[in-house]
Amino acid sequence: MGYNNRYYICAFTSKNMAMYLFSSLDGLGYKEFQLISTPCEIKAGCSYSIKFGNIKYLDILKREAKKLGIEVSNIYFFERKNGKRSIKKLTI
Repeated sequence: MGYNNRYYICAFTSKNMAMYLFSSLDGLGYKEFQLISTPCEIKAGCSYSIKFGNIKYLDILKREAKKLGIEVSNIYFFERKNGKRSIKKLTI
C-alpha cells in the first residue's frame, strides 16, 4: 500500500470500535484499509485506528460505521515532506 508520504487516519473512541469496523470493511472486500496502532501524536494510550491512502475511501468508511452504529471520533491527514511529518485534523 504505497502511501507512506500522504495518508489518512480515522480515530475512534474505543479500540473495539476500530477493530469491529475494520473487520467489517475487510469482510466486505475493502482492502484499502489498514488497522494500526493509533499514533501517540493524536491519542495517548492503547488504541487502534484505521489508515487509508485516499480521501475517496472516507465516504465508504463513514457509511459502514453508520450502519454498525460506530461513531467516528476524528479524521487526520498525515503528510511527510522533507523528512518531517505534519498532521492536520479534518472536519467531518
